[in-house]
Amino acid sequence: MDNNKKLGIVLIVISLIVGGIFIYYISNLTEKSEQLGCYNNKECIVIERGISVSHFAIGIFSFILALGFYLVFFSKERIIEQKDYDISKLNSEEKKVFSFIKENKDKGVYQSEIVEHFNFPKSKVSRILDKLESKQLIERKRRGMTNIVVLK
Repeated sequence: MDNNKKLGIVLIVISLIVGGIFIYYISNLTEKSEQLGCYNNKECIVIERGISVSHFAIGIFSFILALGFYLVFFSKERIIEQKDYDISKLNSEEKKVFSFIKENKDKGVYQSEIVEHFNFPKSKVSRILDKLESKQLIERKRRGMTNIVVLK
């Protein structure tokens, strides 16, 4: 069972318990106000405020209950596969560039950033990326006047 479903079940149980307590509290306040004849009576403002606050609390716990049901029945945990890359046949510079790209895979890396980071000539970076691309490790995508490099 994934974490979202576990959290959903916990939220449902907690909201049912707390919701039951608040419904019991509201029914007691309502019964007490009826016994005292509090409706349209200014002396029973405290009881009416307690009922109003408890209705607000029921709304919050209804939301938590709905969230729990959503997590149990509709939410899917995303599984991100970690791809293994065979970099054993790369030279040291190619491994460094590949590692740099891999470390920044979430945002992507511009080809110009690689040039700046390693202080390599543009032609050398281009050759390194050509080799990585031919080994199906990376992919270059054109962005304006430069390329963004992403893992394949």
